[in-house]
Amino acid sequence: MRWGVILALASLWAQSTDLEVLWQERDNPEKAKAAIEILEKDLAQNPHQPDKVVRLSRLYYLLGESLPAKGSGSEQKLSYYDKAFQVCRAELIYQLKLPADASDEAIVKAVTREQMPLLYWAAAGLARWGKYAPFAKKVAARSKIRLYWDRVQEIDPMYFYGGAYRFFGGYYALVPPITGEQDVNKSREMFEKAVAAAPHYLETKVLYAEAYAAHNKVRDRDLFRRLLQEVINSDAGNDPDYAAENRLAQKKARALLAQENELFEE
Repeated sequence: MRWGVILALASLWAQSTDLEVLWQERDNPEKAKAAIEILEKDLAQNPHQPDKVVRLSRLYYLLGESLPAKGSGSEQKLSYYDKAFQVCRAELIYQLKLPADASDEAIVKAVTREQMPLLYWAAAGLARWGKYAPFAKKVAARSKIRLYWDRVQEIDPMYFYGGAYRFFGGYYALVPPITGEQDVNKSREMFEKAVAAAPHYLETKVLYAEAYAAHNKVRDRDLFRRLLQEVINSDAGNDPDYAAENRLAQKKARALLAQENELFEE
């Protein structure tokens, strides 16, 4: 019996060590998938570990980022973003002691700063899904996306390196004009706040270049180049919380620069 316990503990320790190694290299899709497998198994056996749920959501999100927006893989891209949203939403319901059929309005209203990581990554997955969803679904989801992100901004707009500012920078640039909310001046204001909040978090500048600088109402080619070159020339760092995202941002920056002529084509 004693040896059984020792072997079980040794297995758990090895799994935890493997997860940490995989987590640090999560910008590699294969490493992200392997980490997901470990976390899904762990949470199936021992559910309701909020920190691990957040990690799982972030991994789903990154796998979505690795897939193309069009063609083969585009449906799976949306599926990963939806998983990132749903896994955090379900955990919020449990942590907040709400009924299983609780509405998004009830969830968001009940959230406090304590649940901020779950709220943020639910909102992040939902927003990314909305960005790449078909037009009709994008418009239909707008109010739910705003519901979650308005609450993130209300509780702490600085969370995850100016996350709410970064979101609204993209939102005001990319929301369909039919909604009446598109505003490139607000977009730039939000992006500038996000960059000031965390200049070391490189995804902000990538989205700033893609959503604002290349916008058909802005078309600021010099800003586009400057932002992306700054990302490419930056040190991704070694902080396990954001180094992988920075490396992915650098990859995106190179891809966007390669599309410059196409994006600014008259």
